[in-house]
Amino acid sequence: MMWLNIRHQLPQTAIRHTSWDKWNVSASTPAEVHTEDRQARSNKGATQASVNIDSYPSRRAYGARNMTDCTRERGQAGLSGVKSGTSSHTQQAWSNIENGAKKGNDIPARAKNEMFSKYTARNRVDFQLMQGPTITANPSRVVGDTDTGDVTAEISTEPFARMDFTQGKVETYMEDQGFIRRWLSDGKYDIYA
Repeated sequence: MMWLNIRHQLPQTAIRHTSWDKWNVSASTPAEVHTEDRQARSNKGATQASVNIDSYPSRRAYGARNMTDCTRERGQAGLSGVKSGTSSHTQQAWSNIENGAKKGNDIPARAKNEMFSKYTARNRVDFQLMQGPTITANPSRVVGDTDTGDVTAEISTEPFARMDFTQGKVETYMEDQGFIRRWLSDGKYDIYA
């Protein structure tokens, strides 16, 4: 009897890397920082304290007046004196006209009595409170503004990282093609290596 002998070997493929995948991150742009720095400053200072003393009201009460006040007071006194003198002389004249011829009307004696009564009435002393000087104090003040300064940092970055990718290469090849062999043997299987 004839026996069919079959021997086979499967094909074998192989893979060879010629280059690997590669990420190149050296192309990325680093973040940039821009700063603006303004130093703080105190632009403040103090004014000097001062005291103002106005002693003129007190001096005027004692009679030491300036020329403006003196001429104003003398002018007003002169005008009022002229008015009162004119009025009294007019009244006296009309009194003399109406009553001069009447009995017992001694005009020279009456004028003499008026004159002496004015001089005897001046023996009088008036006391009054004198006004003190006006004192105004201006305290020291702090003036000026403070500049608090400014430190501003601005960071500029790119929204996405820039990376270069190089794809690796792979080669596949047939290492062994394989085979199928058949043959016939008589009486038994043919075993050989």
